[in-house]
Amino acid sequence: MKKVLLTLLFMFSFDTLSLNAKSYRWEQGETFLSFLRKQGISQKLYYGLDSDDRELLAEIRAGQRYTIIRRKRDKTILIPVTDELQVKITKRGKRGKIILEPIPFEVLKGSIHLKVTSREPLKELYRKTHSRGLVKALKEAYSSLNLKSIKRGDTITIFYEQKRRKKRAISNPKILASLITIGGKRYYSYLADDGRYYDSLGREYRVVTKRYSPYVKPVKRCRVSSRFTYKRFHPILHRYKAHLGVDYAAPYGTPIRAISDGKVIRKGYRGGYGKSITVQHSKGLKSLYAHMSRYRGDLKVGDRISKGSIIGYVGSTGRSTGPHLHLGIYKYGKAVNPERYINIREKRCYVKRLKGRELAKLKRKVVAYRAKFRRISKTGGNPIFVKNGIYLYKKNETKKS
Repeated sequence: MKKVLLTLLFMFSFDTLSLNAKSYRWEQGETFLSFLRKQGISQKLYYGLDSDDRELLAEIRAGQRYTIIRRKRDKTILIPVTDELQVKITKRGKRGKIILEPIPFEVLKGSIHLKVTSREPLKELYRKTHSRGLVKALKEAYSSLNLKSIKRGDTITIFYEQKRRKKRAISNPKILASLITIGGKRYYSYLADDGRYYDSLGREYRVVTKRYSPYVKPVKRCRVSSRFTYKRFHPILHRYKAHLGVDYAAPYGTPIRAISDGKVIRKGYRGGYGKSITVQHSKGLKSLYAHMSRYRGDLKVGDRISKGSIIGYVGSTGRSTGPHLHLGIYKYGKAVNPERYINIREKRCYVKRLKGRELAKLKRKVVAYRAKFRRISKTGGNPIFVKNGIYLYKKNETKKS
């Protein structure tokens, strides 16, 4: 009898919680601070966040749906900021907390084997799946192959996965392994742990075309250690947060150069960014250079600087795990991906070949997919279908939907 009562009590609590969860839309002109004030939550929580998190919260747009869950004196607010990250605000009595966390999602596994019957193979692939994202992903997996050379009778085989939340796509499909046959010749492509595609022997080829950019690379002889993303697990804070820039790892004291002509509008220590400089450029563009070891001696706020001129030197000040430059670029105040502006691309070339453990791991993947490639030619695969561009389902879900 006691077990029955406990079960009923749990069910009642769960139903009450569900009933107390309501969805709202972010109002036009609403700011995060005004939202906190309206909800009776201390604005000190906002000012306690670091600058990256505050910038990300400014990305919330009018019309964005969010959820408020109320239970007695407690309140939880969930606001999606990007497709993968949400801000979670909790209020328990007079205490409150704001954190950024990943949004839960499910991953669908899909596959398709297509024998081309028309002159437009990519359009044919789209007609089979209604997924423009899959077509785009195929182009990325075969960036060195002219897909227009695929003819009638050739085949396209793809194993991929798609993130879904509430039966809506939240990202483009990710191709795990694929095979294209053109005139009987096979072209394999496998996704490695570094996020790049290689053939069966661990070789990566890429078609890159020379492109003039008015912006120069800020650090020479460096490597990109962290790219622009709205969701990165921070190595120091041990939590998910946005990384609104690109990190260039380089030795201490490496000169840092201005990406373009501009005017120094800020210079000094800036929280987690450490010693930093902000430069205003034309066309609403600003660039931020962070974690410097020192500035150029005679540089001051208000100075005009030219493209390529030295403004400081690489260091590890602020919240940093090692010497590097954090470059942030902002377009009319909004963070944008610096790699869209700074490109050094030249020609079609052999880019990279995996070695050692990386190559051994890729070879195991090649062996694992060998049998799958044989089987799918008979079954045709189990593709993920997209309806009206947003609704995702697989064959075994069609009866339920």
